[in-house]
Amino acid sequence: MAEPRPTTSAPGAGRTTGSGRARVRRLVGHPRTAVLSALTAVVSLIGGWTWAAATQPGGFDQARESISALASSATPHRWIMTSALVVTGLAHLVTAWGLEAARRPGRVLLAAAGVATLGVAALPLPSRTESSAAHTVVATLSFALLAAWPWFAAQEGGAAVLRPRVARPAAVVLTLAVASLGLGFALGGGLFGLHERVVAALTVLWPLVTAVGVWWWSGHRVGSRRVRHTLAAAGLTAACAFAGISATSVAPVTAETRNYQASVSLDPNPARSSDLVATTAFGDIVVGFGGAAPGIHAVPQVKANITEVLSRPGVSLATLRPGPEELSQAIRDAAVDVVVRFTAGALGVVLLVLGGWAAVTRRRPPTALVVAGLVGWLTSTAAVGGSLWATYQPDRQETFTTTGVLGTLQRNQGILSDVETRATQVAPYLRNLIALSTALQQKYSAAPLEADTSLRVLLVSDIHGGNQYPLMRTVIEEESIDLVIDAGDLLNFGTVEEGEAAGIFAGIESLGVPYLFTKGNHDATSATDTAVVDRMARIPNVVLLQGGDGDYTEVVAGGVRIRGFNDPRWFGDSGKGSPAKQVPAREAFVASFTGRPVADLVVAHEPWAVQGVEAGVTANGHMHSVDLEGNRVQAGTFTGGGPLTHFLAGEAGEELVGQPSAFDVLTFGTDCRLATLTRYRFRDVIEGRPAYDDVSLVNGRRVDEREADPSRTCTPDGEVTTEPVAAADPASTATASPTPSPSGTPSVVATLVGPGVTP
Repeated sequence: MAEPRPTTSAPGAGRTTGSGRARVRRLVGHPRTAVLSALTAVVSLIGGWTWAAATQPGGFDQARESISALASSATPHRWIMTSALVVTGLAHLVTAWGLEAARRPGRVLLAAAGVATLGVAALPLPSRTESSAAHTVVATLSFALLAAWPWFAAQEGGAAVLRPRVARPAAVVLTLAVASLGLGFALGGGLFGLHERVVAALTVLWPLVTAVGVWWWSGHRVGSRRVRHTLAAAGLTAACAFAGISATSVAPVTAETRNYQASVSLDPNPARSSDLVATTAFGDIVVGFGGAAPGIHAVPQVKANITEVLSRPGVSLATLRPGPEELSQAIRDAAVDVVVRFTAGALGVVLLVLGGWAAVTRRRPPTALVVAGLVGWLTSTAAVGGSLWATYQPDRQETFTTTGVLGTLQRNQGILSDVETRATQVAPYLRNLIALSTALQQKYSAAPLEADTSLRVLLVSDIHGGNQYPLMRTVIEEESIDLVIDAGDLLNFGTVEEGEAAGIFAGIESLGVPYLFTKGNHDATSATDTAVVDRMARIPNVVLLQGGDGDYTEVVAGGVRIRGFNDPRWFGDSGKGSPAKQVPAREAFVASFTGRPVADLVVAHEPWAVQGVEAGVTANGHMHSVDLEGNRVQAGTFTGGGPLTHFLAGEAGEELVGQPSAFDVLTFGTDCRLATLTRYRFRDVIEGRPAYDDVSLVNGRRVDEREADPSRTCTPDGEVTTEPVAAADPASTATASPTPSPSGTPSVVATLVGPGVTP
């Protein structure tokens, strides 16, 4: 016989008697705790993989790469996904404890799934591309237990969600989903990442569905009638927002200018919040804004009349490009149409809810439900419309990124003449798309911040013996660079002979601008070797931020203060415990500049070296991949790792294979703060055919968050001054043992032509 539903002591009293409370606890356990813990698991897992993927340097393909790849030992910011897995596992344990309404075998399996999830975090993959038998076992076990537990938790009576006719079919569906995941992996499906995320979402959502079902069956109510009405209005507001955004996707708006049109819709993907994404066949334009608003997705197209325009003599980019007022009018018209479609979609949800109520109950909807629907409709429309207006303003723009062919051509429109010569059929399409992306960049870019520029710095790193200084000279000329900063690893084997043979030193001298240098771990052969640093000191335009004698040089360029220090490591050392080995060098640097004004830019080779150093901006190389974390700018490798092989440094210090070439341009304003950071990635340099893969423009205020000092003014006077600063007495600074930490990961040997090397 089914157990009765728990009842309160009196209708509307909201309380139970002492014996009633004991009976409820015996029947359902702690449903509120179970709901909270199950909700925590959902938010932690899904939010964790979304956040972790967004922080990956160079991007992360969630459709193809696994969730576990985000927590691998060699993945940057792996702590995000690892922490998410730990929280998810602990949440499953709490949910199993709180669901006393379920049968004990099912609760035990859910708790075991939580333990297995903790095992997934404790036994990470070695890297994003390597497998691990132990990790595969615990991950498979976690999925299997999460699929099976509803079958064994089912029982007659009680909450409907736990009855066999509901729980066991759910277990079958989850088991089939998990089995399909294994089959997809065995067949080598290209969208394994997306497949895995769908299955993981299903398995983590069912405990929440079960907990909510038990909570509801147990007779819990959320506060007073007024509170419940408020929550209903909030729920309808969220539903209206989702339906409104979906309506713009189903029926997108058409924005038009004289030569172009674009299909425009709101993007429901939270990862694209406050981003304007224009998708073309030649690449994407991504404009990031500060604020909180749904993303905007646009698919630009060329009108048929473009053929007539292109056939006219003397046509130019200026002819094709939408004017500022034309573009602004198109944006205003599209914004109005988007809000109208959103409003219609949101109203449709309200009408559907009211109509459903009337159909089921055969009565008119109560006034409270009608009011809640109207409040939800008006609130969602006002909130989304207001956020769109407040966010998508030119002065709120933070980043501008182009990819694919657009990334190649956006800053190199002069090559269009060559394109026309070699492929006249393609030129019109390329030309009009470049015109469109240029117009968007002029409308939404941080370029206005460069109007008051005091200094333009080219930041490079990890040359590794690749003499690409002719290319660097071109960059210096095209970008009007005032000085170059090299964050180290100029060579591979740390010998002067290598640099002479490759023409590195002559190439540096040919640049014609100051070249600031900090030594990397490949620029010496022992802890006391200073031969490369001493050779660099003989180049007229080179400034050593730390010399071979250990003393420092502070550079002031256009009023901007720049400092740096050398990597204490060398080519051929153990490659272990690199973070600990940076501590003495960092502490000596900090002690030497104690009492002096804070630097605007501090440079070192390894990311661990600049941790905790006070500065407007810190910069490093070594990792061979671009990154931006707080005020730390990590430069990629200018030569793709050099002419012999590629190196890619992981968080534990090892060097692996495969990365693009990259460099950064830092622009400082007259307030001495970073104004813009422009990031370039390119390829085919060694073959002599350099082409940009993408260009990203970052608002410097996101990086250098200092308040402007009204007593300082930096000016583009071209003057560069240096001041020697003696190294502090080692006895007066705190020291840290450079002994590798017990957790240090052994380095991976990267193969050159001949001998192997360590990082």
